[in-house]
Amino acid sequence: MKLKQLLFTLLALLASSNAAADDQYIGSEYETGYSAEIDGIYYVLTGFDARVAYQGAYYDVYYSDLGAMGYDEYRIFQYAVSDYSGNIVIPESVTYGSHTYPVTGINDYAFSGCSSLLSVTIPQSVTSIGDYAFSGCSSLTSVTIPQGVTSIGSRAIENCSSLTSMTIPNSVTSISHNIFFGCSSLTSIVVESGNTVFDSRDNCNAIIMTASNTLFRGCRNTIIPQSVTSIGLTAFSGCSSLTSITIPNSVTKIGNFAFTGCSSLTSITIPNSVTDIGSYAFYECYFARDSFIINSGLTDSYTFGATLYDIGTDDGLLINNNTVVKCRPCATSVIIPDGVKRIGYQAFLLCTSLTSITIPNSVTQIDDDAFWGCSNLTSITIPNSVTSIERYAFFDCSSLTSITIPNSVTKIDDGAFCLCI
Repeated sequence: MKLKQLLFTLLALLASSNAAADDQYIGSEYETGYSAEIDGIYYVLTGFDARVAYQGAYYDVYYSDLGAMGYDEYRIFQYAVSDYSGNIVIPESVTYGSHTYPVTGINDYAFSGCSSLLSVTIPQSVTSIGDYAFSGCSSLTSVTIPQGVTSIGSRAIENCSSLTSMTIPNSVTSISHNIFFGCSSLTSIVVESGNTVFDSRDNCNAIIMTASNTLFRGCRNTIIPQSVTSIGLTAFSGCSSLTSITIPNSVTKIGNFAFTGCSSLTSITIPNSVTDIGSYAFYECYFARDSFIINSGLTDSYTFGATLYDIGTDDGLLINNNTVVKCRPCATSVIIPDGVKRIGYQAFLLCTSLTSITIPNSVTQIDDDAFWGCSNLTSITIPNSVTSIERYAFFDCSSLTSITIPNSVTKIDDGAFCLCI
């Protein structure tokens, strides 16, 4: 499943989970999202200020039977729509009726999906930019964030594929994760000097959290400075144009989803300073067998088997330190090359497409959960080099009809063949 499809699926599941199982779906409903339209820009007006808003939004409507208490109808937000296009200049204040309102913010989803929007100039009166504010503005080439903005919301600027550069002013103290997700043309990220929370030291083309030396967000031209100790959550997530990156030996941690969806990243070397790699750190990154190099102390297959889920290679196998670390779930027939000594923890976990596998005479150990849930694997021959079959190694291989265990095997741990019919 592709990354974007996966993310939309998760969002849909999250939304639907807010509806009770017994509630009835009535239909979709449109609602206007603004108080006033002034000079082609939509605003929500309060008693004190104005905030740029979306034109309208669609909701799914549900009917809930409350029994003796009657019934209720409720709505779940689906998506916003607006018709902004061209070059937009947001004024510092607007007059509506007899009252003048300062423009202080850009609301969630305000420009979301406006594929014909080219540029936006934001006034210094604005202090916040909401979640998904510019999401999917694929023609947007310029957005100027002024001094005065202190917070930028989740995915506020994402999938803006024409955007080439961004400057973060020194007033910004809060940025939510996944900023610049899918901004494939972005080559320059600059944090203005004087910012107390973020910086872009050494012309690195990235946002770095100053206090923790964590790389918060990068782009395809990022050079990670030697002073960085951690690559943060989703730091390069969705950076499909990233082709190479050098991780310095100052880095000790690579966060969850750090390189998820970096589909053009064909090789990487993990230095020996790294002691922690997060979940899905390299999800949907496809490497040739010898191009994912781990020079780290984290050579135990227990560490990598669970965290490098769906990491791809040219033959479907990721091998490190003579251990099969992971196989792509879609693999159907696998030949493990000579020289491999170990089939690692969860290496073939839930590879339901796998029907056959060839294990070389060099393998001595099959780790815990190695073939867990390989429901279409019908037979396997264990070579006489194997001495140990660990816990639940072939758990729930329900199509397995025959297996040959050589006399070299001295250990078969608990549940190794549990639920094999």
